[in-house]
Amino acid sequence: MPQAPRLMPLKRKAMKKPAANEEELIDRVKGVGGIIVGISENRNWIELFYEGDLMHTKNIDLPLDVLFDVFVEEIPHKTTVYEYPRMMIYFDGPCTLEIYREGSKVIVRGCQPDKDGGTKG
Repeated sequence: MPQAPRLMPLKRKAMKKPAANEEELIDRVKGVGGIIVGISENRNWIELFYEGDLMHTKNIDLPLDVLFDVFVEEIPHKTTVYEYPRMMIYFDGPCTLEIYREGSKVIVRGCQPDKDGGTKG
């Protein structure tokens, strides 16, 4: 009598742990009007939209299989809309954003241009 095929349990891969205390600039983007931060399955994602042009966005690619704590700091904003599994933040005006990775954290910092064309903040 033939034997039934033997089923092996699937092993889930453990999430990779990012290296600690390494600061790395991921991207610098000008003219950003807001940010969407979300999580899906096994990764975080960040999408930027531009002031006055909500149709064109920029996706920031973060590594797969690593879940990061995402911090948005030093950016004046009008409103925050939270709808699981994503959060949208509208800024007071166009910002230049710098996105850094530091170990298991992703830090989004921004500054707004002042009237002279320079940046403040």
